[in-house]
Amino acid sequence: MHDNDAQRFRSLMEADSSAALDRSSVPLTDQRSAAAAEYMAYQLGQINRKLDRLIAAAERIANGYANPEPYSSIKARKARGD
Repeated sequence: MHDNDAQRFRSLMEADSSAALDRSSVPLTDQRSAAAAEYMAYQLGQINRKLDRLIAAAERIANGYANPEPYSSIKARKARGD
């Protein structure tokens, strides 16, 4: 596989869903299966993104970079524009 092909394949696999399916030429049962598979892929992508954020936060805490300021004061400061 060439670098260009590998990049295209990777971006296709990392996408939340694929619009490449021509639903008009596919039987209804296959459409349902494809829709279910796309939904599962989307949900797994969402879970993966949230886990990445959670891991990054845990690593920051473990390394001592946690923000000691409570969330409510951060939110208030952002609202004021500070």
